[in-house]
Amino acid sequence: MTYKKSKGLRAVISALLCLSCAVCLSGCNSDPVDAQIVKPIGETKVTYDTAKATVMTIKTEEKVPATASFSKSVSFTAPYDGKISMNNAMRNSKVNEGDVIMSMDTTDIDFQINELKIKIAAEGNSVQKGYLQIELDKLQAQRDAAVVIAPFDGMILECTYAATGEDIGAGKNLCTIVDENSLYFFNDQGGGRNLRFGMDVSIVVNDKTYDAKVTAAPDTAPEDASSKAKKYSAVHLTEDSLKQVLEDNKGAAQVVAGWATIQAITVQRDNVLAVPEQAVKKDGQKYYCSILQGEEKYDMPVEVGATAGGYIEILSGLNEGDEVILTDNKNNK
Repeated sequence: MTYKKSKGLRAVISALLCLSCAVCLSGCNSDPVDAQIVKPIGETKVTYDTAKATVMTIKTEEKVPATASFSKSVSFTAPYDGKISMNNAMRNSKVNEGDVIMSMDTTDIDFQINELKIKIAAEGNSVQKGYLQIELDKLQAQRDAAVVIAPFDGMILECTYAATGEDIGAGKNLCTIVDENSLYFFNDQGGGRNLRFGMDVSIVVNDKTYDAKVTAAPDTAPEDASSKAKKYSAVHLTEDSLKQVLEDNKGAAQVVAGWATIQAITVQRDNVLAVPEQAVKKDGQKYYCSILQGEEKYDMPVEVGATAGGYIEILSGLNEGDEVILTDNKNNK
């Protein structure tokens, strides 16, 4: 009898303890209902920007700033401080070989030359005579340079407008004569690195376009050429274009004073299968395109060719009309 009472008491105590624990646990959870709710994740839908593999012509056109120059040109500078004695030079005017264009006063230098000649004659065969002759040769060269004579048929590109009797300093440019037919355009800053010798190009001069040909380019520079030579490129106008550009600009002086741009198609592939550049991915040394068939996406290995104008030539791996993926757009709904 005593055993039965003890067992019943224990059962009552155990029930009370369980109830106490349940109350305590429920009090520790501020929001037991919310804590048990699992919110659903929205479905992720992927859309694609796509393009179709197309048979087309792809090309890259480059524009290279250029400077006008002349392969046949000569400049004359004042050989000493002096005065202008005659000046017939006019910028952009035509000249003929042998024309006297400008001269400086030679009175003082003529006097020095005459004095040296007298001294040389009095020296006989002494060593001093040789030194005097060297000095005489220098003075005579200066006197010859004091008279500007056109060395060939051409035009005056630049000249001083100093009037007769006006002082001019040694080294001052007197006149620059050029042969207009030797006009060409160059870039020596590396802008024409993709030009190739013999390439047909266009040259835009003061908003008008003319036909030209590449006559110097980095691809013809020898391996031991200077870094400057490897950056140099030049183009010459065709005969008809040369006449036209001089006529349009009323002379070479205006051409030089203006601006010029070489326009060249450096890459062109006709009737090739191509896709936009962003459609081609690289994995190590291999290339692939992701193509879309219905709602399925497949990675297809491809062999690529030239890149031009934002497109890549596809040599194998795709067919015309294949829909290639450019970008993936993931949207949660």
